[in-house]
Parts: sequence; C-alpha cells; structure tokens
Amino acid sequence: MTVGNGIVYNVNVQQLARESIVEPSPADCAELLLAITPVIMRRIRAEMRLRTLPGLSIPQFRALDYLSHHPQVSLNDVAEHLGLTPPTASKLIQKLVCQKVVARRVAADRRRVSLSLTQSGTAALSVARSETRQQLAESLKSLSADELAATSMALRALERAFSQGGNDVNVS
Repeated sequence: MTVGNGIVYNVNVQQLARESIVEPSPADCAELLLAITPVIMRRIRAEMRLRTLPGLSIPQFRALDYLSHHPQVSLNDVAEHLGLTPPTASKLIQKLVCQKVVARRVAADRRRVSLSLTQSGTAALSVARSETRQQLAESLKSLSADELAATSMALRALERAFSQGGNDVNVS
C-alpha cells in the first residue's frame, strides 16, 4: 500500500512486475544468444591465448580438450568433432604434435593412427582451463547472488535445450 497526495493505493508489486515484463519468445532468446555468444567467445579466446601455449588457436584448444575426454581417438574423430575436413584437422594436429602436446601412435589396425595428449599437453590444458575459469569467475563477481542463480539456471537450461537430439556441441 502506498500513499500519494493523500490517496491510498493498493499495489501488488509482483503483479506489476509481471505485467511490465514482456514474456520473451524463443525467437527473442535466439536473437540474444546470437548477440552475446560472440562476446563471450572473444573473452574466452583472449583468456585462453594468455594462458596456453603461444599461438594456440581455439580449434587447437578444442582438439586438446576433445583428446582429454576421448583418448586414443582417430584423426577422423577429431575432424568430425571440430567440423573440419580430415586434411585440415591433420594440419592442426601436426602443429600440436610439433609442440609436443599431442602424440600420434599406430593403433592395432596399422592403417589407423590414434591420438592422445602428452603429459605436457595435459598440463597445458589443465592450467589454461583453471586460469581461464578463474578470470571468468572474476568477471562474474560483479553479479548479485540472484543474478548468479539466474545465470546458472539459464546456462543449465541452455545445456538441456542444445543437447537434445544427442548433438555434441562442445565449444570448449
């Protein structure tokens, strides 16, 4: 209840808030997602470049991350995960082999080569992820507890929405 100019008003703040907020449509959310994703990726890319091997690109980082979760995979598996052709993936992997962060090994089927992280590759990836996570957390400290809770809920909802259908959309 508020009083103004001698008049008493009954105000339901929650109802007013609901009425004044337009319910976003999936298209509105998609537009926002398209706008904010490049901003977030630029930040992650910048943080990763500061914290990993010199000149490491995001596709190379993604290859390292994939290999950390899927040891002993083939070049074709990595190419498919990254959305690259096998020859392009081969060039990318060759650079990582030269930096001694990825090892190529002949698999049981001698026509197939398996890829895995070396110890230095595992260490570099671990440091990069940890330090990048710390820097991103620093940026998120400006959010209130309610905003952090809402952000966490929204990210979990996005994960559910985009993992439906079994597509592996790994952007790490």
